[in-house]
Amino acid sequence: MTAPTPPLRWLPTSGLPRSFKSRIAERVARSRDPLARLRAGSRLELYYEVGDPHSQLAAALARRIHARLPTGLDLRLVPTPDAHTYPEEAKQRDFAARDAARLAPCHDLPAPVPVPPAQRAAMQARLAQAPDAATFLAVERDCLDALRDGRPLASPSGEDRTAQVLQANAERRRRLGHYLPAMWQYRGEWFWALDRLDFLHARLQADAALHGDDPLSPLDARRLVTDDRDPSAPLECWFSFRSPYSYLAVVELLRQREAGRHPTLQPRPVLPMIMRGLPVPAVKRLYIVRDVHRCAAAQGIPFGRIHDPVGDGVLRVLTVYPYDADPDTQLRFAALAMQSIWAEGLDLCRDANLASVFARCGLDWPAAQRTLSQGIDTARAEANREALFEAGLWGVPSFRQGAFTTWGQDRIWMLDRPAAGPSP
Repeated sequence: MTAPTPPLRWLPTSGLPRSFKSRIAERVARSRDPLARLRAGSRLELYYEVGDPHSQLAAALARRIHARLPTGLDLRLVPTPDAHTYPEEAKQRDFAARDAARLAPCHDLPAPVPVPPAQRAAMQARLAQAPDAATFLAVERDCLDALRDGRPLASPSGEDRTAQVLQANAERRRRLGHYLPAMWQYRGEWFWALDRLDFLHARLQADAALHGDDPLSPLDARRLVTDDRDPSAPLECWFSFRSPYSYLAVVELLRQREAGRHPTLQPRPVLPMIMRGLPVPAVKRLYIVRDVHRCAAAQGIPFGRIHDPVGDGVLRVLTVYPYDADPDTQLRFAALAMQSIWAEGLDLCRDANLASVFARCGLDWPAAQRTLSQGIDTARAEANREALFEAGLWGVPSFRQGAFTTWGQDRIWMLDRPAAGPSP
């Protein structure tokens, strides 16, 4: 696992007392679900959805590492996520296809194969009959090879157990605390696709549950091809003050700006998903907080003392956000506001707490008070949301540079590559 990034010393803390509410949130962020750990057992699991390109990448990796797992591996077939956990399905599906195609060569894995809707039931039925991981992976590869060659899949003979298998695995995933496909589960902890392999590697090694010290799948960023990215175009970054992943992204962009990268940056704050009518169920919130806690620790970013700003806290910050300032001031304001929310447990509905953000940024708090006295104003945040959707994106943090778009703090490394990656 890569060494942690040194702690941030240039984002000062407020020194103000944190809220009582944040003390409870901190315990949740630092904990691993003990009930899920008891239920999970000691075998590594991979939850696979037919047609999901990240599931295909994870299965291809599973074929590579299966022999390194002394306690074994279980492949669990799952259905399409519920609508309330996949709020913008068309956009998310489109992005997943492009994202997985970009990632595959960087991990020396085969490119994902589209599975036509008419072929999914047959592929599900075949996989549902697989008695073990080795058979599942062999059947999955055979199905994808057939589809790549344009050959239709025939449904297998015998009893169709598909519905029963899908329901049982979806229920197990829910009880263990997750909701998405392409997820590895080990001892009650979750690791997404190819992006949390360092954490998974560390967990397996700590339990002597992995043969050899080699990484599970090292990332070779030199193999990334981004022909549609124009490095001379402004880098747009959409973020939300209620998104902890946005917090990590904004801090990382600040670091990169200090190193002289991304000279033309355009920060674009938006309203949180839940305040835009998009649901964020409890299982999703719990996973995100725990996931961000481990990511923040690895990146040297304080996290865990949380006071949720949803509602008035977000509206106040968006109203006084320094839209007309330079990008570095905007990023620093966003980072300090989110540090207050996600690491200091400060309620930004309170004037003293919001004033501390302005003081640490060297901005004019009395002017911000006068702005607040005129009422809440989210017009510019709404314009940013419209631009986000026009770009074919839906969530935060998201990025656009030229025609290139991507989503998630895990993809910032893609923005620091040459416009077109060299051939390997």
